[in-house]
Amino acid sequence: MREVLLLKTIALLKEKGFTVESFIHSNSCFDIAAKRGKLVLAIKVLNNIDSLREEQCSELKKVAVLFNAIAIIVGEKSKAFFLRDSAVYERYSANVVSFGGLANLLEENFPSSWYFKGKEIAELDSEKMRERRKELGLTLEDIANKINSTTESIYRYEKGAKISLQKAEALEDVLDAPLIKKINILEGQEKKQDKIGEEDIEDSALEKIHDLGANVFVFRHAPFKASAVKKESIIIGKGTGKQGIKKKAIELVQARHVFEAGPVIIAKDFRAKKIGSVPIIEEQELNTMSRFNELKELIKERAEENG
Repeated sequence: MREVLLLKTIALLKEKGFTVESFIHSNSCFDIAAKRGKLVLAIKVLNNIDSLREEQCSELKKVAVLFNAIAIIVGEKSKAFFLRDSAVYERYSANVVSFGGLANLLEENFPSSWYFKGKEIAELDSEKMRERRKELGLTLEDIANKINSTTESIYRYEKGAKISLQKAEALEDVLDAPLIKKINILEGQEKKQDKIGEEDIEDSALEKIHDLGANVFVFRHAPFKASAVKKESIIIGKGTGKQGIKKKAIELVQARHVFEAGPVIIAKDFRAKKIGSVPIIEEQELNTMSRFNELKELIKERAEENG
């Protein structure tokens, strides 16, 4: 059951010292946001990883780029098989692991292979392989004969070509050396906002914020409506009615705890200036501004107000 997997994942992260926020009931592209030191995780939990929708995954990866997070999908199975703890899978270019695989990652027990089209694929330390072969006085043909391969294949492996896990393990046995590179998907990768591309902003309030000079990134499957970036990030919620805005404020505070972005709610005809610690800006107030800094100053002022 997905609910059990969610609870197990949350418990694991807390046990490993993460600050954890759950968005299980938000119909979000991520169910869990977690932070430990500089490591930020945005995690989608699925029983069957084939149920992941491409638009969900696209927004999950967008969250990772904007908030310097690592996007991970945790699952139990696909339509055809159960996930192995020792492999990393992929859906729509996002990394997928089993619950046991996530536990291993957090213990720095990194997997050795990628699962791709029914095969487990490994990456070798090709330089070490070549040096070890020469140290043992073996030719490419010698190695090929020992692992039932071809001279051309061994040459390609020494040039960095991918290899099946089975043959990689056979090479390690023949050369009596650890050659398989471990896969650490928790390492930060280069993330640039310009990789996201131009956003289609259909909301007039968000378009106004863009016109004030900020880069605005819109979400359809997240606990916030948008993120506005100019040096620092703010996360923007939109809501109507007291209960709707109150719920949105709670989600924004949760997101702030992990993503360290200032929250604000944009609303129509709402008298309160803040809910809890979350400032509220009326849409008509945006029309009086000419610079993004004016919006940031008003957000800061309202956040600091008493009451």
